[in-house]
Amino acid sequence: MLGPSPRTGLLLLGALLAALPGCEEVDISIPLPAQSGPAGVLDGTVTYTGPRPCTKGGQVVGAAIVLGFDTRLLPPPEGIGTSAASIDVIPGDELFGGAALDLPSDGCPGPGDPPVTVSATWMLSPLPAGTYQIRGFYDYDGNFDPTFGITSLPSRGDVAGGAIENAAEVLAGAAPRYREIALPPGGGSAIPETGARVSGIAVALGAPLPLERPIFHVAELLAPSGTTERPEEVVMAADFQLDTFNPGDPAGTEASLLRLRLAAGLPEAEVARAAKPPLSLPVGGEAAPVLVYTRQDVNGDGALDGEDHVLDSALIPALFPISVFSKLDGDAGLVGQAAPAVLLQGLTIYGDLLTTATLGPEPLNEPRDSALIGIRPAALCLRPTEPERGGVLVLSRKAARDGRDIIPARDVEGVEKALSAQFGTAIKIAYGCLPEGRYALNLLYGTGQAWTVPNEAGVCAPSEAAPSADVCGLRPRLASQGVVLRVGPPDEPAYCNEHPTPALCQP
Repeated sequence: MLGPSPRTGLLLLGALLAALPGCEEVDISIPLPAQSGPAGVLDGTVTYTGPRPCTKGGQVVGAAIVLGFDTRLLPPPEGIGTSAASIDVIPGDELFGGAALDLPSDGCPGPGDPPVTVSATWMLSPLPAGTYQIRGFYDYDGNFDPTFGITSLPSRGDVAGGAIENAAEVLAGAAPRYREIALPPGGGSAIPETGARVSGIAVALGAPLPLERPIFHVAELLAPSGTTERPEEVVMAADFQLDTFNPGDPAGTEASLLRLRLAAGLPEAEVARAAKPPLSLPVGGEAAPVLVYTRQDVNGDGALDGEDHVLDSALIPALFPISVFSKLDGDAGLVGQAAPAVLLQGLTIYGDLLTTATLGPEPLNEPRDSALIGIRPAALCLRPTEPERGGVLVLSRKAARDGRDIIPARDVEGVEKALSAQFGTAIKIAYGCLPEGRYALNLLYGTGQAWTVPNEAGVCAPSEAAPSADVCGLRPRLASQGVVLRVGPPDEPAYCNEHPTPALCQP
């Protein structure tokens, strides 16, 4: 059963105060202790429509999770945010408490039980001035914990939703279009002295998630020099150069890339330890783990067609799961580098590059035991909360060894415009050595469900003793969950002297 954290307790206290008689019209926000200056508040009603909840020990399992995201820091795949601006947690007992459901003290609903609809209030505060989207889900199995990366996202069976403008279209299969909410109302760069509040925001949770998070481990590194099984670290030179980049030679182009075969689930030797507390990962069940390939609606028009392709080639359709490599801070730990954010996007390959290019526009929904990811030798560097500074897409080389440009001159302006529109800041293309350091591997579905390696299951905290490679304190350590991509020193130092990493990519 998920209980409120101290932070959540403050939010729930604020919600109770706002609900007192005579308080509905108050438009002055009293800052919480950690907030200096006037604060902003968003609040409304969350409505859950879905299966009856499970119960354990006389309590409802799970909770409704309401998340507020700054639109400059949306979660992937729409943005590069890593956490919400604010969170509210409505325990299941509170959400379902007013409904006459006649729930058992222990158990889950049967397959023939009808769905239920219940509502409760939520509130997010304190918030600075900005534009926000509200997203959420009902944590049906009670395994959500925002303090750990491996438990901070919805899992299979959770019921997702948000403050959605096109709810009817979503029920028909379209991607959600989230309402954008300005705070203060009407816009502005600061919260006024009297505070600011937007009330009556309706959040609907009604879309059960059919997939588990894309849990994976690196099974193989496929490089031009050969294949490595279960690498402990993947290394790419800062000046990496493709041998071939030729639309007429997809096999040669693919062989020039560093590629990772990401196997679904965990290595067999780790499954038993991972499935037990305290990790309790959803592995080791009767069904074999899978990673599911689907088409990506890149332009969000609701149609899967030839326009939904990767940025660097109209011949290659964009596919889920998306892969992103995000730069970590320092030489140890799991904290991402925030300023600037540095990302390398992988290329999701269906079988091989030729097969991927010939998929056609038909819908795709295929579970496989692994996903093949090519690592593009290009890094996007930007500061999402400082859009006036712009950003840069740095390619390690202008051309492959076969002489063909990675981005033809005629396409540079179009790529810059597309990236600028996507990230809300002016992005320019540059050529130079990639930012050196450690990068996390992130795999994402279109639902927003994701998995990141390295994570807490594979890395010991500074406070945990590590008597052996398989133990962190009193818990197991899973070596497969500690792998990183490292952009290392260049093969040709003179090249990096002539083409240094752009200043915008430096901390």
